[in-house]
Amino acid sequence: MNAISKMLLGGPLDLDVLRNAERSTLILIDNPCRQYSSFALRLLAATVIATAGVAADSATTIIGAMLVAPLMSPMLGTALATALGRPLAAIRALLITVAGMCLVVLVSAALTAVIPVAADMETNSQVLARVSLRLVDLIIALASGFVAALASVRSDIPDAVPGIAISASIVPSLCVVGAALYEGAPDAALGAFLLFITNYVAIQITGAAVFLLMGLGARQFSSVGEQARKLWYVLVGIAAAVVLALLLNTSLSVVRTSEYERLIQDVTASWLSDTSYRVKSLDYDDAGNLYVQIAGTGVRPSVQQLNKDLLAADVTCASVSLSVVNEVRVTN
Repeated sequence: MNAISKMLLGGPLDLDVLRNAERSTLILIDNPCRQYSSFALRLLAATVIATAGVAADSATTIIGAMLVAPLMSPMLGTALATALGRPLAAIRALLITVAGMCLVVLVSAALTAVIPVAADMETNSQVLARVSLRLVDLIIALASGFVAALASVRSDIPDAVPGIAISASIVPSLCVVGAALYEGAPDAALGAFLLFITNYVAIQITGAAVFLLMGLGARQFSSVGEQARKLWYVLVGIAAAVVLALLLNTSLSVVRTSEYERLIQDVTASWLSDTSYRVKSLDYDDAGNLYVQIAGTGVRPSVQQLNKDLLAADVTCASVSLSVVNEVRVTN
């Protein structure tokens, strides 16, 4: 055991904890009826709760759904089985994940058809938060994969799992996919699905890396012969390199977009610096349209001046829309 694996494991590897991790992530199926029924029923309940939360635009309800949802288990199981050198178990965990994805999308679409509150794809904050990838989403996904892998094979940090479920938006994103498909909003469905895929890939990369650094790639854990094991790791390495390149390209695009949005925020804040107004919300969409909502009182700032300030900062907008909320500040 080297220094890195010892630090990650917090000491020697506990084989009983590893066996429980294999069972909880569905790469070890020793009680099929109990394990599969628990997964399906919890996922069904989480989907209903999350879809209702999206329809009601309720963040609290969605958090509750994420605590119930078990989809993180087979996702992490794919990474664990990959590191252990068990291709059949990795494929089974992947198929369980895909089946779970399909269940969530279908149930959320069906529920959206009968639920009394329609999910507005253009104004619902829970939808808008999940239809475009942001830099912070990538960071959260990578960190979630790291902590999830760590918590799965260390018995001293079980309390991290609920936090992981909340931080990595998995089931709610798929619920938005189903709701958007029913509402006839394919762009929103695609955006939410890409967010889920990014989360999935990031969790696989960091999860498998942590497991390998822990020493779980040793021959003693593998279920296949030496030649098959080497071939498995070569295939996984090639696939990881391709996926990592795609993720890196996406990440660079997200970083550039984030920098552009930060520049817009700085210009807008400077535009309001000599007024009694403040920025209440700001949205820059993929078509280059800027929507700014300000709150305050007094003489309204000129939107034409904002346009000039943006052009001076090399920010090109297809259009700039301004809405004003009258807000009287009370001073003691």
